[in-house]
Parts: sequence; C-alpha cells; structure tokens
Amino acid sequence: MLSDSNTHVRLEAVKALLGVYGQADYIGSLNHFTERFKPRLIEMATRDTELPIRVTVIQVLGLIDGHSLLEEEEREKLCLLVFDQEVKVRKAVSRFVKSVWEDCLAERLVGRNKPSQADQQRAGIKAIALLLFRWGEVLDNIPGHIEKDNSVVEEEVREGGLPSQSQKNREVASLASLGQKGRVALTVEALWDEVDSLRDWQEILDLLLLDHSAVGEDESQVTSPHRHVNGNGDTPDSAVDEAWRLEEVEESILLEAFIPVLRQAKAEAASGKRVSYYLFHFAFFD
Repeated sequence: MLSDSNTHVRLEAVKALLGVYGQADYIGSLNHFTERFKPRLIEMATRDTELPIRVTVIQVLGLIDGHSLLEEEEREKLCLLVFDQEVKVRKAVSRFVKSVWEDCLAERLVGRNKPSQADQQRAGIKAIALLLFRWGEVLDNIPGHIEKDNSVVEEEVREGGLPSQSQKNREVASLASLGQKGRVALTVEALWDEVDSLRDWQEILDLLLLDHSAVGEDESQVTSPHRHVNGNGDTPDSAVDEAWRLEEVEESILLEAFIPVLRQAKAEAASGKRVSYYLFHFAFFD
C-alpha cells in the first residue's frame, strides 16, 4: 500500500512538470532546475519500474526538447526508447522521434530552394533509415547487449523466465531480446502515425529500386531501366541525389521495413481507412 502511495505521489509530481514546461513564460526561470534534473528525468524515462511514470516523463522531456534544452546525446538516449519492450513506451516516444526525424530531414535538404514534395518524401525515407541504423548501432554496442531469436523470447515468456521489471537494465533492454527483425517491425508500428515517410510504401519501393551504388558514372553508360528520379523520366540512376542516396545498410533496413509497412497499410484498409487498390494488387499478387 505504501508503495502504491509513493508511486502516486511521484506520478503527480511528474504531471505537474507537464504543466510547468507547457508554458513558455516559465522556461527562462527554469534553466537551472532543468540542467540539474535532466539526468534524473532521463534515468526515469529509461529505467523506472513504473510504466505510467516512464510515459509521463517522456512527455516532459519532449516539452523540454521543444525549448531546445536537450543535448544531442540526451536526445539519442530518448530515441533508443523506440526499441523498448513496452509498447506504451514506444508510442510515447514516437512524437519525440518525429521531431528528431524532422531535424534530420531538414539537414538533408539544407540549401535547397523549395524542394518538391517528391524530394521531401525521398529525403524523409533516407532520414528514417539513417536514424534507425545509427540507433541500432548504439544499441548493439551497449555493454551487456545480447541478441535473441524471437522464438527464444516467446519460449521464455511462456515459461515465465524473463526477468522482472526491477531486474532489467532499461538502457540495455530496449528490444535487445527481440532481435533486429523485431526491432524494425515494431518501430514501424510505433512510428506509423507520426513519420509520414513510413506510410508511403510506393515511394519506399521506388527508392529501393534505384541503383544507389552508381556514383560518378557517365550517364550515357547507364542502362538501368529505373529512370524516375526527381520525377524526370529521362534521369538515369547515376543522378540519384545525395539527399536520398542510400547506404547498403540503409537499403537493408528499408527492405526489412517494407513488409511491416504493407502490413500496417493492410490493417488500415481492414479498419475501413482509405488505401489504394494498387496496394492490394501488389501485396497479394502472386
């Protein structure tokens, strides 16, 4: 009973911070407080044993970041939560991840005067692939990280062999036990409503079909049939723009994400949401 009371008090305290950081007029006077307690808030978001507290703290940190008060390293720690085992944590951090993705997209298009919608879509797909690769690398290099096959995890769940929340290191548990395939699929699900580029399955396919290895070739020697870069039917693959040119590891991530993307689009169709007939033709064509 005492534990429940303590949790309630802590949760109410964190909720109060939502109101404070939600008002821009207070931010200047909160700089010292913010710098002092940021490490503790990040620790709570990543390690706390109480799920409601983790979710609420993530929201608080999102507001703090909205005032440009988080360092890049701190933002990265939060973004790793998109790989967390808890679905509510992944959904809670999705809006924060969207903000980081938008910053990455803006960097890829810097110096361009009024980029087209197609340019923004391709650069957005590149940005999310790049970020997922970076975060996956960070996660894999955390000491104590252990990869497991999905079937192994499911067996442990059935046998009750997974450690309790209080025994987990939250910085390591971020879907480490679900393997790379589980990471990508669950990340697509978590970010589906926030990152628009993930929803454009056809643009993802078009980007994957380009020859991203064709760098610096003579355009007259390129005979690839994919000639749709920048919406120009006469533009060969050698003209793949650096804003959306994919590295091999990024292509692998997008290939892995493609089926979950189709699955999400199919689920939307089943729930009565609008989706193109061509999606069904592609998804079910044998």
